[in-house]
Amino acid sequence: MNLFLSSQTERKEAEALNKCRATELTGLIQLFERLEMETLRSLAKADTSDRIFRLQGRAEVLKDFIDAVDNASSILERTRP
Repeated sequence: MNLFLSSQTERKEAEALNKCRATELTGLIQLFERLEMETLRSLAKADTSDRIFRLQGRAEVLKDFIDAVDNASSILERTRP
């Protein structure tokens, strides 16, 4: 299950996610990918359950966003008017 893409995702939301693949937004995706990797490294070193839970949530949201951008075009194809 993806936080950003589901069976209830509206076309305008998928269009916005798909626009994140534009060349001028490459830096944004790279930022999210870097933050995901940093979060996973921090998660490996986390020593309290509260910190582990927070980092797991952060990693999941970052991954969901990256995946949603990657998969938005397929949602658009399925929801063509």
